[in-house]
Amino acid sequence: MKWLRAVGMSFALYSRVPMPPLDWESESRRLTLYVFPLVGLAVSAAWGVWLALCWALELGTVLRAVGMTLLPILVTGGIHMDGFCDVCDALASHQSRERKLEILKDSRVGAFAVLGCVCYLLGLFGIWCEVKIPDSKMLCAVLLLPLYSRCLSGWGALRLPNARGDGMLSAVTGTGFPWSLVLGGVLCVLALGALNPWYLLSAAVGLAVYFYYKHTARKEFGGVTGDLAGWFLQLCELGCLAGLVLAQRLEAVL
Repeated sequence: MKWLRAVGMSFALYSRVPMPPLDWESESRRLTLYVFPLVGLAVSAAWGVWLALCWALELGTVLRAVGMTLLPILVTGGIHMDGFCDVCDALASHQSRERKLEILKDSRVGAFAVLGCVCYLLGLFGIWCEVKIPDSKMLCAVLLLPLYSRCLSGWGALRLPNARGDGMLSAVTGTGFPWSLVLGGVLCVLALGALNPWYLLSAAVGLAVYFYYKHTARKEFGGVTGDLAGWFLQLCELGCLAGLVLAQRLEAVL
């Protein structure tokens, strides 16, 4: 039952999927990130429905890409994009570590947050315009990305040092080994490889982004925060999708 409550808490925190009233003082709160990848299923389901609608109505590439770009924000309520914008402001400030952490907590939106958000969405939209889904294998690979990115994001949130030692991230961080995230990440990689060995390039790009995130979080902030976890998740999904497009092109050429 505690794991079921943890799933509900994860969806309540990181999505707009309606959940029943939950006991936030229970021990299940500490398991929230262990089941975080399941929230990716909601994004994958939304993508699947939208793609089916696009194929049924014979919608064009541009409109399909718009939907694929916006649906994750609608499903999650933009919580990860909010973190992405805050980190853009903090990194662009070139201030001390303490000041950067203060910027992350500031509710105001700075110019670099707006610029970062616009550039990110334009880049993501452009990549979606390049994505070709000729068969069920590519479709499955695309639908795996929200799960894989959340496995990596959850792992970083649980295993990297907390920059503040408090806050919402600390409230949902457990102390046990995140075996569920490791298993989920490994299964995603194995599934991508089974679908097409070239798709492993997407998983490799995701790992590369993770190590960049790990380096940046420690160097610039002294650890992770909820905002940094969201920043990484957005970059990871962008990188993994770009990796899939590159895999398709390389397979066609080679």
